[in-house]
Amino acid sequence: MSTSLRDTLVRERYLLRFSWAMQDFPKYKSIVRELRTELTATAGEVGMRQAVADLGHPHALAHGYLSGLGRPVPRWTTGAVWGALMVGAVVYLGAAYAIGTLDTLGQLGGGTVEREFLGATTTFTNDDDAISVSSTITWQVLVFYACVFTVPFLLGARVWRVWARTPEPVHA
Repeated sequence: MSTSLRDTLVRERYLLRFSWAMQDFPKYKSIVRELRTELTATAGEVGMRQAVADLGHPHALAHGYLSGLGRPVPRWTTGAVWGALMVGAVVYLGAAYAIGTLDTLGQLGGGTVEREFLGATTTFTNDDDAISVSSTITWQVLVFYACVFTVPFLLGARVWRVWARTPEPVHA
């Protein structure tokens, strides 16, 4: 039986949200495949919207699986997204600074200016012949970007969960 485009979109949206919540569950992809099969089969009887509604909120369903692990798990994918967004923000700010510097040079009649950051020299040129930005890379800059990625990665991933233990039950 073929599912309609609308039903497929409803199912896949639900599964995407469920997958995001389950991202660090061991072998979660097999669970998603089984869930897709079950949703498709159930949708033939009650419709896709009802089949998805019967499962409840995707995060609640994922929480049920994750609670079976007995301990909280780190969210490595979330950490990677946080780290990449932070590196992207720093690159964006650097590009904005470069554009502002080149514009300022142009307004002042052109010229060249050099700036140094963490041992890396960046040369900004804006004159009648060329508009350019050139820079060197130093180990300090690489360490800076590694820290810019690593700190949000560790916080976003909730890395402390690696060492978390399930509390022992209290016996009276």
